[in-house]
Amino acid sequence: MSKRFVEVLACCVAFMLAGCGATAPDLHSELAAGAPSTQTEVDKRSQALFEQALTAIRSERYQDAESLLKELTARDPALSGPWVNLGSVYEALGDDESAQSAYKRAIDANPANCAAYVDLGVLERREGDFASAEAYYLACIQHVPDFREAYLNLGILYDLYLGRLDDALKAYQQYQALSSAPDTRVSGWVSDLERRIAGNES
Repeated sequence: MSKRFVEVLACCVAFMLAGCGATAPDLHSELAAGAPSTQTEVDKRSQALFEQALTAIRSERYQDAESLLKELTARDPALSGPWVNLGSVYEALGDDESAQSAYKRAIDANPANCAAYVDLGVLERREGDFASAEAYYLACIQHVPDFREAYLNLGILYDLYLGRLDDALKAYQQYQALSSAPDTRVSGWVSDLERRIAGNES
């Protein structure tokens, strides 16, 4: 395993939303994302369930969070946010198949839910299905062009798994452009890619 590969994988913990192997699920606090346009508010019971589930996730009580989120998604299946959280909880419990199903339900509820697309892409990348991973990242970008974590994951996919150095460089640069401040680790990856591309051209 190359030094660069180890460096990038070690860094992934810093990018929890990108789903690069962090063990704790991410919190997606948008409850009503993807709700039908006729639904103007979320009832108090659903709101309470969601808040309790977030508290359980923060405390790493994942089985409690699973129960709460399953009750919530049964009550209000059109709410996209709880499905993404449920998928993250399933990942924390080691159930990738159920996580994948939950993320897909999130997209059914809200086709622009980029967190679900990115998490699905990471699952596919871990399974070695790089074409599907790329498709999920690109679907996110199509819906929300400024969702920066999609570019980070796309860059990692192109860089480490597909050897598409030019595409990786563009993805990393776009990630940096969308960041409030340049990420120093990604800046190092960009410099390394630029050297490697220049070396291939010489």
